[in-house]
Amino acid sequence: MDGMGTLGSVGEAGAPVRYSVETRWLHWSCAWLVLAQFVLGELMHRVPKALHGPIVSAHLSLGVLLAALFVMRVAWRVTGGRAIRFPARDGLAGWAARAMHGVLYLALGAEIGLGYLARWSGGKPVTAFGAVINSPFGPMSQATHHLFGSAHGWLAWAIMILAAGHVAAVLYHVRVVRDGVLRRMWA
Repeated sequence: MDGMGTLGSVGEAGAPVRYSVETRWLHWSCAWLVLAQFVLGELMHRVPKALHGPIVSAHLSLGVLLAALFVMRVAWRVTGGRAIRFPARDGLAGWAARAMHGVLYLALGAEIGLGYLARWSGGKPVTAFGAVINSPFGPMSQATHHLFGSAHGWLAWAIMILAAGHVAAVLYHVRVVRDGVLRRMWA
C-alpha cells in the first residue's frame, strides 16, 4: 500500500508502518477540535458580555462537529479501520497504551454527552451552524443543570490532563524508545 489506503503504508515484512490517511485525519481532527473546545469553554466565562454569545455559538457548533467526528472515529476503530500492530503493544506498554486510549474514548464520549445535557438542562437547545437540536427531555431542575454543567467543566480538565499524558508518552517514544510512533500518526 502507498499510505493512502485503509491500512497505511507497508514495511518490508508487509506489516503496516503508518496509520491510514483516514485514521490520521480522524485522530488529528478530533485532537484539534478537543483543544479548540477546551479553549472556547474556558474563554466563554472570561470574556466581555459582547463576546460571550459568539464564543458560545462557536463552542456549540464545534461541539456538534466533534460529536459527529467522534462517532465516525469510534465506528472506524471498531470496524478495524485503524488495523496496525506493533510489538510494543505487548506486555505492560501495550496494556498502558490500550488503557489510555480506552479512557480517552470513554471520557470524550461522556464529555460530549454532558455538553448536550448541560445545555438542555438549562432549557436551551443545542444550536450548530444555524441548526437547532431541541432537548428530548422535559424540564430539569436548576440543581440538575448545575450538576451537568459542573461535570462537563471538570471532565474537560480531566481530558486535558489525559491528553497531556498521551503527549508525554508520545514524546517518551520519540526521544527514548525511538520507535517511530509519531511518524506512524503524523505524516
